[in-house]
Amino acid sequence: MSMPYPMCEAWRGPVLENVHLGHAVVCDATGDIVQAWGDPNAVMLPRSSCKMIQALPLITSGAAGAFGLRQDQLALACASHNGATIHTHRVQAWLTDLGLGDHDLRCGPQMPRDEDERASLRAQDITPCQWHNNCSGKHAGFLTLNKHLGGGADYHQPDHLVQQACLTAFEDT
Repeated sequence: MSMPYPMCEAWRGPVLENVHLGHAVVCDATGDIVQAWGDPNAVMLPRSSCKMIQALPLITSGAAGAFGLRQDQLALACASHNGATIHTHRVQAWLTDLGLGDHDLRCGPQMPRDEDERASLRAQDITPCQWHNNCSGKHAGFLTLNKHLGGGADYHQPDHLVQQACLTAFEDT
């Protein structure tokens, strides 16, 4: 296995503060490697970096247009958030517009990373809900697609219409 390649440097003035290492591969249409940095065979779990691909069916299916999604909603579907009020209120309003609520999400509750929101919840002795989950925007997108497709409640299951649409988006991309 090759060593990771320095992908990005972060400078603070004249001081090199961080070097981010990684592996990257560029392939042609047939899958042949055109260029590689680091180990082209390294196995990665892309996690949240794939949210924009998972959001493609929301657009390509016509769901985003049918439900009149705004840019802020599409941004939430494509990224993680830190559970701040600016995020959770948008997710809550989005779900309300769909006639859905926190109980319809399948991402699980999560303590917000946002310090103010976390402190507010603790001060009020409130347990975080699924809106606070850093993936709740993606899941609101999944629920929008699910409503458009007429799928069942378990949109997070691999054999569900929503996940199959995401799989197709990955394969096509």
